[in-house]
Amino acid sequence: MGRKIIGLTGAFGSGVSFLAEHFFKNKGYECCSLSKFLREKYKEKHGEDAPNRKALQEFGNRLREDDPSILAKEVDKIIAKDSQSNFVIESIRNPAEINYFRENHTEFILIGIFAEYDVRWGRVRETYNGSKDLFDADERKDQGKTEPKYGQKISDCFFESDLILSNNKEINPGNPNEAYKEMDSKITAYLKSLDEPINSNPTLVETLMAAAYTSGRRSKCIKRKVGAVIADKYDRIISSGFNGVPRTLQECITMKGECYRDIERERLAKELCGELQLESEDTAVELVKGKIKLLEKCRALHGEENAIMNLVGRGVDLTDSTIYVTTYPCNLCANKIVQAGIKKVVYFEPYPVEEAKEILKKGGVETESFEGVTFRAFFKFFKYEA
Repeated sequence: MGRKIIGLTGAFGSGVSFLAEHFFKNKGYECCSLSKFLREKYKEKHGEDAPNRKALQEFGNRLREDDPSILAKEVDKIIAKDSQSNFVIESIRNPAEINYFRENHTEFILIGIFAEYDVRWGRVRETYNGSKDLFDADERKDQGKTEPKYGQKISDCFFESDLILSNNKEINPGNPNEAYKEMDSKITAYLKSLDEPINSNPTLVETLMAAAYTSGRRSKCIKRKVGAVIADKYDRIISSGFNGVPRTLQECITMKGECYRDIERERLAKELCGELQLESEDTAVELVKGKIKLLEKCRALHGEENAIMNLVGRGVDLTDSTIYVTTYPCNLCANKIVQAGIKKVVYFEPYPVEEAKEILKKGGVETESFEGVTFRAFFKFFKYEA
C-alpha cells in the first residue's frame, strides 16, 4: 500500500489518544491530534486552557461552524510537509473531517476504537470527580444526536470506519502485559494485511457482517440503512433482512416525500410549543427529535425483524443461532430476538441502547461488539488475485 495515513475515532474514554501514542507512534508513525490543535486555538483566543470538556466541545463547534473540516485542513498542513512518513491522526469527531482526508489522501484508513460504557467511565471518572451525570452530558454531546451538522458526531464517524478495534482490556505499556501484546499483535496484523491484501483472509465475523451490510444496502429508508443476517449453529446464513416498509406498501419518500416519523415528531413539537408556551418552535422541534423516538410511528420493519420473520412457517431451529446487525437492536427488536431463541448478537454500534442491552442480558442472549475490517474497506484489506 505504500505510506499509510491512519485516522482514529472513538467515544471519550475509548483510548484513541492512548493507542496513537503507545502503538502507532512506536511503529514509526508521526502523531497528529485534532484535539491538540483545538486546545491550542482555545488558549490562543482565551489566554488560558479550556476549563472543562464541555467548554472545549462548544468552542470546537463554533470553530467548525463555517467550515466543518477546518481542523482536518490544519492537520493536513503538517502532513503536506512530509510526503514519505506514515501518519496517525487522532480525535476525529466530525464526518466532514473524514471526508476531507478521504478526498485528499487515497491511502487514508479510518479506525474506530470501541470500549464499553462502564470501561470508559472507569477510565475517566477522576476527570469528572466521580460525577456520572457530567460524564453522561458530555457523552450525549459527543455522540451528536442533538448536535448541529458541524458539531461532534462520534456515532456518525464510527459508522464511517474501515476497521474496528475493541479496547476494553487494561493495557500496561510500561510493563507489557497480555492485553498489550494482544493489541500490538492485532494492529500489526491489520497493517500487514493492507500491505499484502492478496495474502490476507477475512475472519468469519468479518464475512458475515459484510453480508449484513450488503443486505442493508437494499433498504430505501431515508434516515438509515440497517442490515441483518442470521447464521445457524454451523455458521451458515439462513436468513437476511433490511429495514423497510411491509410488502405492497409505499415507501415514505414516495408517499410523503420525507420520513413519516419526522413528520409526526414535528407535529408533536408544534403541539408542545403551544401547550408549554415556548417562544421558539425550532427549539421544540430539536427537543422532540433529540429526546422522543416515536418508534411506534415508524412505518418500517427493522432489519432484525425482517430477518426473523423471513423464517416464519419454515420450521427453522434457531437454537444457538447468531444474528449479525449493522447497528444495535432497539428495545422492540431485542424482545423479538429473545422470543425467537437467538442466542447471540454481534453488533456494529458505538453507543448500544442500555434498555435493549438489559432485555438481551435478562433473556440470556450474548452480545458482542464487532471487531475487524468493515464492509467499507473489505477489498482494501482482502483482494482476489486478478
